[in-house]
Amino acid sequence: MSIGKIMSSSITITVLRFVTGALFILASYPKIINPVHFSAVVAEYQLLPESLIPFAAIILPWIELMCGVMLILNVFAQSNALIMMVVLVIFTIGVTNNLLRGIIHDCGCFELLDGWLGFQEEISFSTILRDLFFIGLILPILLYGSNVFFRRR
Repeated sequence: MSIGKIMSSSITITVLRFVTGALFILASYPKIINPVHFSAVVAEYQLLPESLIPFAAIILPWIELMCGVMLILNVFAQSNALIMMVVLVIFTIGVTNNLLRGIIHDCGCFELLDGWLGFQEEISFSTILRDLFFIGLILPILLYGSNVFFRRR
């Protein structure tokens, strides 16, 4: 069986939808419950004008949550995968930009793990590799997932 057939199979797409959906839900939760902290994290990236930071800090976690839920439910999976891909690409560019400028700070990705496991992540080269891995997980959904309301593949 070719890699293309494996990546486009309904079982693979379903597993990837559940995994990436759960990851984005997990990432969104602490940002939603503590927007002030997430706003400080967004500011550390030094990419947005100061006036847009509160807006981004409130909207982005809800986008992550909704895309994660909709992926799990298989609602417009391709569209949600595209949104998640754009978020990850922008985030990866931001991390790369800050690393090249020597700015090291809290990633702001999985703050829930900090509370549960004492895990705090600063941006690093491994953050970029992890995000490229997540992009690789989302790509088959974008290419082969359904883009209708509650259609089963």
